Amino acid sequence: MMADPQGFLGDDTGRPSLSIVAAVADNGVIGRAKGLPWRLPADLAHFRRLTLDKTIVMGRKTWESLPGLLPRRRHLVLSRDARFQAEGCKVCDSLEAAIADAAGEPELMVVGGASLYAEAMPLTSLVYLTLVHTQAKGDTYFPEWDRSEWREVARIQRPADEGNPFDMTFVELRRLA
Repeated sequence: MMADPQGFLGDDTGRPSLSIVAAVADNGVIGRAKGLPWRLPADLAHFRRLTLDKTIVMGRKTWESLPGLLPRRRHLVLSRDARFQAEGCKVCDSLEAAIADAAGEPELMVVGGASLYAEAMPLTSLVYLTLVHTQAKGDTYFPEWDRSEWREVARIQRPADEGNPFDMTFVELRRLA
């Protein structure tokens, strides 16, 4: 595979590019009680478009919060417990192991949770954020990160409606070279 000039789609070693996908409230909340703090069909559709036909990597708690396998995605689940099994998923003991497992793929999508986002951020080329414009109640937060290392390349405003109770902004950020 030939890498793109800025390394956003993997590199010459076959190592995939890492991309983070997250929905974050104005106060940094991303989760509550082992689930999402909101029901936003427009964000779920956005997530689906971004991750469809790609490999996604997540922590064990994120996996356990899902209703099951997400169609048309290969699932890598991180767990330090060698006995942990997740039906239909490949279990990896580290982010590096997941990256190695995805060798040859152009992009590996990091989909949560908070500790995995923090670990992946220094290695990430792209960040896809859904900014959920509310002060959500929750117990899980997106990690602190240096926004000066990133350039916004896309922004779409999405107003609240009958099915989506909060305004949202879909933002794509690329790491500065």
